[in-house]
Amino acid sequence: MSLCKVVPSIYYKTHPNNLRNYFSLQRILLYIENWINQLVSPKFNPFYFLGAISTLFFIILFISGLYLFIFYRTNNPYQIVQDLTEKQWYLGGIMRSAHRYSSDGLMFSLILHTIREFLYERYSGHRWLAWISGIILFFIILIIGIIGYWLVWDERAQLIALKTSELLNDIPLFIEPLPRSFLSNESLNAMLFFLLHLIHLGIPLLMIILIGVHIMRCSRPVLNPPRSITIGILIMILVISIFFPAKSALPADLNILPTDTPFDWFYFFIYPAMTITPKPLFWSIVMGLTIILFIMPWIKRDRSPIAQVELKNCIGCDQCNKDCPYGAIKLQPRTDGLPFKTEAVVIPKRCASCGICVGACDFNAINLPNITDIQIKEKIIKLLSTIQGVNKLRILLLICEHSIKFGSIVDIRSGSFKEMSNVKVISFPCIGMVQPSMIEEGLKSGADGIFISGCMLGDCYHRKGNLWLRARLRDQRSPSLNRTFDRQKIKEYWLASININTLREEILFFEGDLNKHNSDNKYPQFIKPDGEIKGISKRKMLFSSIIFFLLPTLFISFLSIRPTYPFYSKDKALIKFTFKHSGKQLECRELTENDTKEKLKHMRKTNSPFARIRMECNRRRLPIYVELYLDNKNVLSKTYYPTGLSGDSPTFAYEEIPVTSGRHEIKLKIRDSKEIGSFNYIEEMKIETKPGRVSLIDLSRIFEDSTST
Repeated sequence: MSLCKVVPSIYYKTHPNNLRNYFSLQRILLYIENWINQLVSPKFNPFYFLGAISTLFFIILFISGLYLFIFYRTNNPYQIVQDLTEKQWYLGGIMRSAHRYSSDGLMFSLILHTIREFLYERYSGHRWLAWISGIILFFIILIIGIIGYWLVWDERAQLIALKTSELLNDIPLFIEPLPRSFLSNESLNAMLFFLLHLIHLGIPLLMIILIGVHIMRCSRPVLNPPRSITIGILIMILVISIFFPAKSALPADLNILPTDTPFDWFYFFIYPAMTITPKPLFWSIVMGLTIILFIMPWIKRDRSPIAQVELKNCIGCDQCNKDCPYGAIKLQPRTDGLPFKTEAVVIPKRCASCGICVGACDFNAINLPNITDIQIKEKIIKLLSTIQGVNKLRILLLICEHSIKFGSIVDIRSGSFKEMSNVKVISFPCIGMVQPSMIEEGLKSGADGIFISGCMLGDCYHRKGNLWLRARLRDQRSPSLNRTFDRQKIKEYWLASININTLREEILFFEGDLNKHNSDNKYPQFIKPDGEIKGISKRKMLFSSIIFFLLPTLFISFLSIRPTYPFYSKDKALIKFTFKHSGKQLECRELTENDTKEKLKHMRKTNSPFARIRMECNRRRLPIYVELYLDNKNVLSKTYYPTGLSGDSPTFAYEEIPVTSGRHEIKLKIRDSKEIGSFNYIEEMKIETKPGRVSLIDLSRIFEDSTST
């Protein structure tokens, strides 16, 4: 019988490696990470440092962005960027390219980081704040990246401006349709680039605050990747900036359709989805996914018991506070009169029920409810006493429940490793919960060896548990293992959930080494230096590192340099139809003398220059109905409604009509009155369209002329 039978809610609960181990995407990711570990060791596995790598890309972005800010001007953005790229290629061009490719690298690492945290279910419970702030950061970076492309004002920026305005036009926050800001080169407002530039500079400051929120509940967060990974990323950015410098497309021209425009899939992926998906479905998917992302931490939330402090045993040593990876323990002045200055206090909202504080306390002063240090030791004694009639060494396996599928390796009834009755198993919510005194208890109770297994180094489910335990076994952290015990009877093995077979093999090797144990101690030490994996040479690691940095470089190049997306056809032209018109008021009536006397003088309304005739009109305006015929074929029949909360503001219209090139006859019928059977305006015109060109039909002037008349 294993300890999981005592407290099933803790020791045999569902988690990513129990419930979803056969989920294909998770298994693929596990195999990739395991393969990388075999090549460069877990110490340099980039998948374990995706958050820190994202921070590094952000720092590169920030530094290169400050340099570009010195030279950027909003009065002629395209030419300014061109001069910086071509005339100052040795520094300005490299800075621009580094800014461009580090932004792609940031998005790439963020996507991988988010997918990985989702697949391993590291987003609920105590991690909710990190998940929510991370999702907000993702959306902010997406917005900043789009604005950054916009500031260049080339054909790519023109395409993004048109599609972004089309996207935002569906959101009822703007009175005037945003696409009307990009009708022609002459109508483009110069203040737009000043505003975009201001946003592009201001939002990163907000990001710094959000990054602080993202890591605020993590003690000792990893903000910097290992030096080798940092150097590799810097070299990768420099190489791609030199050999594939970032270049502008042709200058933006609102009279020409952007057809062969370079397309960055990292930031522009939403626009093709918007184009090929019906608007109701598109917005349903976007809003649905956004809501799901934000409520995910509460869809399935673990209600694990909170650690409890036994004040009578607490001496205020502060070790539990130092070891807690979530800052869930603090010290406060003593309240029970014992001769110690401080006492430990658990912050319930931050406690992850990982048990690392239990492993850090040598005085049995802090425990998880019903899983105390004493109960675990009693269980160790009971399990080892059940090994009888076996002509094999007795081994105690202490394993992290997040590192392996517990049910696949353990016989629940006997508490033994499957097909190895001499190996008894106890699982922990984190291997960091293992206290050296528990190992000592196992050796004193007759165990010939203690096999400790947890998550892969650098990828502990609770961040620091395996590192703290290794330090305790090496006398580098309190509490430490008693030196009177034979260290060669203890072996560590760090693994992922796909390493079931190798776990069995390692236990067999350990058993064989214990059988060979003699006073000469000629077999290798079990406790290895940090990050060491046998068989990895420096040459192999160097070659593997080059491959690892080359692959994302090629991937980023493929998705952000070469591709184009056909939003507009080269063979067709585009007609933009628009107007702005203050329609007629909905209802007016003539005031009687009594009505006039009852109203205050400043409230009397009149639409007549004659003082005798006084009218009162409803503020609401009539909608405007439009029919558009192209070559005697009806292509548009639509009613446009006045803007404003009271429906008393002007009516705006904007439509895009793709047409073939050549001469076309246009006929417009417009009604802005209550008479349904007639039209107030009828306009006929002929236009000549050319392939890839834009023709503008703006009826605003016609309405103004008719009003003045």
